[in-house]
Amino acid sequence: MKEDTLRWPLRITEERPEGVLVLALAGRVGFASAGTLAAAVANAVAQGIHRLVIDLALVDYMSSAGLTALDMGAGRCSEMGGTLVLCAVSEPVRIALDLAGLLPRFPIETSRDRAVAQALKPSGR
Repeated sequence: MKEDTLRWPLRITEERPEGVLVLALAGRVGFASAGTLAAAVANAVAQGIHRLVIDLALVDYMSSAGLTALDMGAGRCSEMGGTLVLCAVSEPVRIALDLAGLLPRFPIETSRDRAVAQALKPSGR
């Protein structure tokens, strides 16, 4: 199924405060749209960006494919000496992360500003 035909398509907007790439997601991250998220993160890493914030405030569903995309993105950032920070994690997404055992793998902040500050720390933690 093409993403543009989905009932709840994933939309990703970009901001770059203080040199950190913020990807603000809106919609659902299911099997059909997880590739869009993975591609956005891979594209950023390919451009040498290794400090990322993923804003999940407007995401109401995250499938295992979406969780895998986040986990792989975090690994790529870490390999480059950076970090991937999640912020404004909605309750459904927090539950999915918890059930998958991924909560401890990500720095999580309540706001975008705090997440950017976290991403700017030398070790990313």
